[in-house]
Amino acid sequence: MREEIKVAASWWTKEIKKKYNGQSGSDAMEKFQTSLVEGLTKRCTGHWNVDNPLKGCAYRSVSYDCRVDPLLRKAIEDAGIKQSVEELLVGSRYIMFINPGAVKLRNVAFCSATPEIIYQEKKSPTEYEDSHKRQSAPVPRGNPLSSFVQKGLSSMGNTNYGHLNRYLKQQQMLVPPTM
Repeated sequence: MREEIKVAASWWTKEIKKKYNGQSGSDAMEKFQTSLVEGLTKRCTGHWNVDNPLKGCAYRSVSYDCRVDPLLRKAIEDAGIKQSVEELLVGSRYIMFINPGAVKLRNVAFCSATPEIIYQEKKSPTEYEDSHKRQSAPVPRGNPLSSFVQKGLSSMGNTNYGHLNRYLKQQQMLVPPTM
């Protein structure tokens, strides 16, 4: 958690620094970064699930899009910066997702663009395979959902979906019969 938070705070500090024109530049930026790290640590504590990194990602996000994240306002205030967040980040619209093992940035101006990866924890090949296996575990037998997949869509009168049927059985995915 510490590494992800440090990376996130560092990125926001660099963005603020681009437009900051104060006299005590480096001191104010250090205070800003320290305040942001403290705020993010409080925000993420209790909402950090390594087994399911996407759980709580909206809560852990830092945004400057249609609203300014309160952590950014507080960090600027704590640093003694006289300029407003809006002045310092003019022309920018970002949402940063701080997840276990990754920090991603989405430029809201390009809403269809995939998020830029700022930080990605390196995993060994075995860790990757283990996490991948957990995500795609088959539905246990005897479960009503499992019998739906086993029967398949074609047995329900939808003969046009035989190719999907084969794929769904392999992937153990479910699609409602109204497809």
